[in-house]
Amino acid sequence: MLSEPTTVSEPVTISEASVSNTTLFDSTSNAPGTQQLFDIATKHLGLVLQNDPLIYGISGNQYNDIQTTYSEFPLPNDILFPWLHGIDGKSCQQNLFFGIRRCITPQYRGLMLVHADETQPYKSRLAHSVLPSELLISNRSQFLQPNNGSTIDLRNFKTQVSRFATISDIVVYGDRAEEVAKRISNAQEKLREERMTELDHIKRTAGNNAVKNANRLIYRTFVIQDPFSLFEQQYPDLVFFDSNGIQTNSMSFWEREREEMRVMSSASEVTENIWMGNTQDAPASVQRSDSEDCPSDNDDNPYLFSICIESHDLADMPSPSTLTLARETLNDIPAEEVPAELIHLDVYSAGASLDTAAFEEFYTRLTHLLVFIDDQASRGRRILLHCSDGYTETSLLGLSWIMYKEKVPLPQAYLMLQKKRSFFVCAGDVATLKRIELLFQNEPPAMIREHKRKWEESSDGFHGSSDNTIAKLDVSLHTIEAVQRETVEDLAADEDNDVSKGDRTLHEDGYINSISNTQSILGLTIDDDTNEPMPAQLFSQSLPAPDEEEKARFPWFYSARFEGSFPSRILPILYLGNLNHATNEAMLTALNITHVVSVGENANIDPARFNLLYLDNLYDDGIDSIRGRLDETMRFIDTAREQGTQCLIHCRVGVSRSAAITICYVMKHLHYDLVQAYLYVRARRLNVIIQPNLKFMYEMLQLEQQLSGRTSITWPLLAKEIHLLNMSYHDQ
Repeated sequence: MLSEPTTVSEPVTISEASVSNTTLFDSTSNAPGTQQLFDIATKHLGLVLQNDPLIYGISGNQYNDIQTTYSEFPLPNDILFPWLHGIDGKSCQQNLFFGIRRCITPQYRGLMLVHADETQPYKSRLAHSVLPSELLISNRSQFLQPNNGSTIDLRNFKTQVSRFATISDIVVYGDRAEEVAKRISNAQEKLREERMTELDHIKRTAGNNAVKNANRLIYRTFVIQDPFSLFEQQYPDLVFFDSNGIQTNSMSFWEREREEMRVMSSASEVTENIWMGNTQDAPASVQRSDSEDCPSDNDDNPYLFSICIESHDLADMPSPSTLTLARETLNDIPAEEVPAELIHLDVYSAGASLDTAAFEEFYTRLTHLLVFIDDQASRGRRILLHCSDGYTETSLLGLSWIMYKEKVPLPQAYLMLQKKRSFFVCAGDVATLKRIELLFQNEPPAMIREHKRKWEESSDGFHGSSDNTIAKLDVSLHTIEAVQRETVEDLAADEDNDVSKGDRTLHEDGYINSISNTQSILGLTIDDDTNEPMPAQLFSQSLPAPDEEEKARFPWFYSARFEGSFPSRILPILYLGNLNHATNEAMLTALNITHVVSVGENANIDPARFNLLYLDNLYDDGIDSIRGRLDETMRFIDTAREQGTQCLIHCRVGVSRSAAITICYVMKHLHYDLVQAYLYVRARRLNVIIQPNLKFMYEMLQLEQQLSGRTSITWPLLAKEIHLLNMSYHDQ
């Protein structure tokens, strides 16, 4: 076992070679050339349905036994890579990148399940099954063989089903099972002939060593003989859609991610009677009934909200007359009673880059709204501030409210809100928040309230507002939409490198590779940044510079490394972020982060103030492994947890290497399977979508097997669902 990490005087550097004994991965029992191959037991080969092509018959009970054995059989360490990346050894560029001369098919036997009824994909469907069209060329007895050309794609999840099928025994079920099985068996036979011809050529030209451990396996095709009802009765856990077309087990990562995000961002109280949450927390109305047998009036409104305020970029800020009407409506109802028809208001979610007139209009209406919120909250009414994701578009309003109510500067409002819930501020909105903060300082909340009272008594409010000003406000907000979404991860990329859906950013594989595996990002240095200018994307030149006292009080906020938001809080004791987060030492201190895991990127922070675990020479290149790094990292994070402090895990961008390590910790700490942990971390990374490379995901599946004794999902299905989930963030 490794010794405990050094945690005081100097950073601990862990290289791959220095880790020889681990508990999470037993590498000695699974070394290349020594691992055993999975094979279907002879007892399951007794029924031959036909010989040309060869097809075996099995019962439902036999299939359950086979898939259970396969899920528990140790996944091999390295023999599947770089082959699973789509490498065939025919591209010099690919061979040079992966440091190989050739790439022959690995000697491995997988297991794949095929649902034969292509026209009925949502009826009588078993879990972990794929359709014939996902592995066979249409109407032909030939496997799909996607060609990547010379492209190096380290997140090639799309092709894993078809590629893995060519090294698997395949089980088919359904009404057209024998027809599909014939095509598959013929395809297996043809592909083996091609492989044998290729191996003979390599042997003649390069010698016997070149084909050592080559794949000469004969793969088999099976057809399940029992009706689907047997699985419904005896193995309900294996049923995806029942015979009536009802989904019994959720396999969709998209659905599960939506639910994970909803739970993560669900409503919570940030100040007395003021809550923030997602739009699904907002009740439509409160139904009343005098019948004692009817469900509670508050089933749809468990937190007893009276007012719901939604933030989005197409909203009209509520006018004073609208707020007056809402106030009068609520005045007719006792404060302790929830109105039958809730008050629903909309607000702009951003105000970046507004010209003077438009910003004044925005600010005036914002302060009217804050006074209204304050009045109603002081009467005991509960108010929900919500947006679609629960953490982005409400941030401007939420931080403005805390500055207004608590009479604190913006950086302090950040810290106060962070203690209550996770949130994300788009970089372009920081300047707007600073302008609001400055106006609050010049006109304290008590003066704002008195000014609004006199203003409302002496005028018709915004009834005479200029339509041109409102239009200008609306146009400005749409024009700067792209600016709002900038972070350090996409500042250096062309707009074609990323795909956004809502406010979440999906980085393209090529961009992640170029950023993660180069020596610097945006010219970032790791020297002391005391005299560095504030980030240009965060602060407007028209704003006065903060005084030295405030800069000294909140140095993290005025650091050149501050991007507008904190690193992502994954667990109460664990943050996930990028290199800018790690090198902002003042931010680490403000968040009570004492331990930092630097994954392949040395943050070079002060060893007298922080405990650093540096995982050196770990690249996001589809070659390097995280296996040998996990034990020491898990213990290091646990040290922070035991001390009651926090730990930050980071790499360059915070989407692959550090995300993979974080997922592993969640699996171990929360006893989650891989899919649970992956979606848990993915949801909590907020606006940045994690994308561990193909090999990291495979090694995490190995970890799941080590921790629980079996895999909960097959490799091709895991890859397929990740691909479909990522595709949901692309414009179709």
